[in-house]
Amino acid sequence: MTGALKQILEKEFSFQPNKNQLRDIERLIFEIIRRENTSQEEVIAYLKVIAPIHKYAGRNRFFVLKEALIKRRFPLTSQTEKIDTKKVFLSKVRGPLKNNWQTQSTFRPLKVFVERAVKSSYLVKNFHNLFPDIEIEELNYYTEYLKKNKFTISELKKPLIFIVKETWDFLKNCPCTRRHMRCGYWILNLGFGCPYDCSYCFLQHYTNFPGMILPANIDDFFEQFDRFCKNLKRPIRIGTGEFCDSLALDHITEYSKKTVPYFKTKNVYFELKTKSAKVDNLLAMESSPNIIISWSLNPSSVIKTEEYATASLEARLAAAKKVQEAGYKCAFHFDPIIHSPEWEKLYREVIDSLYTQLKAPFSWISLGTLRSNRELKTAVELRFPKTHIFYGELLLGEDKKLRYPKFLRAQIYKNMVKWIRERDLDTPLYFCMEDKEMWRILGNFSSDEKIESYLLGI
Repeated sequence: MTGALKQILEKEFSFQPNKNQLRDIERLIFEIIRRENTSQEEVIAYLKVIAPIHKYAGRNRFFVLKEALIKRRFPLTSQTEKIDTKKVFLSKVRGPLKNNWQTQSTFRPLKVFVERAVKSSYLVKNFHNLFPDIEIEELNYYTEYLKKNKFTISELKKPLIFIVKETWDFLKNCPCTRRHMRCGYWILNLGFGCPYDCSYCFLQHYTNFPGMILPANIDDFFEQFDRFCKNLKRPIRIGTGEFCDSLALDHITEYSKKTVPYFKTKNVYFELKTKSAKVDNLLAMESSPNIIISWSLNPSSVIKTEEYATASLEARLAAAKKVQEAGYKCAFHFDPIIHSPEWEKLYREVIDSLYTQLKAPFSWISLGTLRSNRELKTAVELRFPKTHIFYGELLLGEDKKLRYPKFLRAQIYKNMVKWIRERDLDTPLYFCMEDKEMWRILGNFSSDEKIESYLLGI
């Protein structure tokens, strides 16, 4: 498209763009075509009418074209504010990967690699028993794989399993963007990588390793946590769903069988967060008030097009109902909320389904809108050429992440809070990675400590 577009600009606008200018114009036209399902010819015709380019000379012609394209690319924001061009992320247009590994709806490992230190672990035995024909290879350390096999993003979802002895990265604070409010959450690292394939997942640009890394030495973590919790002055919220899905492989890893009995006796709220419906292990155990089972929720249309291989909305809510009836506490996460012309109808229907099928109050509900680093958008275009969600009104925020502008996020949050509160006055609500200004929608939360106390009910 680049060469042909350059000729069109020269012919129709008597304008010879340099390399960077051509990249910006090509990117804006590309995204307009994707979000509107239109054609390059139609966009050029639009520019000939809307952009008075012949009144200007030299490089000013480029700025006139670019401003007209930005207004069309971000119609809602353009009606509200003058868009700072520095907030518009314009990368080179690239074609999709030709050999992208496709995630399957039913997980089956391609190969299992095992560190020799844990070759006799229960986890290795579980994989061998469930998949007796799968090759198992021993390594001294899992990174030896990369010495022999160069990683490419097309292999990201290759179903390779690396069973390891974790030595240091078990527990840490949940990362949060600077100048944004924290909720005091802690992460238990029970694996890295996920059998699901969500188009918006940060792991696509965060990881440099294929498949999934699973620790076999959970008891070592318990020893570390025994020492850690002696210094806790009040409960904490801790969960396992940051770098992997907490339950997607639980029928193999049986992590819940180990963590739930352990945390039942601790002064914590332990959360297992999932997009699956795999709750059999939970139902076979005794519940506890401090064990929280949570689900990420999105409209069915979003799950179908953006959350590959995950359980349907209906299956997630049915699983939640089962564990709630078994005595577990439930929580839910509307994150990311994805804006579209029909977003209000779609998300209100999800909220109606939630409160029709389950009993409130819940332990908590989080709300967060679509956001990402710039690198993720590039990865998504390579791996998910059919998705349109990153062609929404996403601009670079103060944290340099692509976000909806504040007026749009505020509108989304106000509506979501309103719809939930019409059904439920008691469940604590919180925002994920938002600043003080946005938190005012929920009340006077002037510090991280107030948020943490609110969620803990203390």
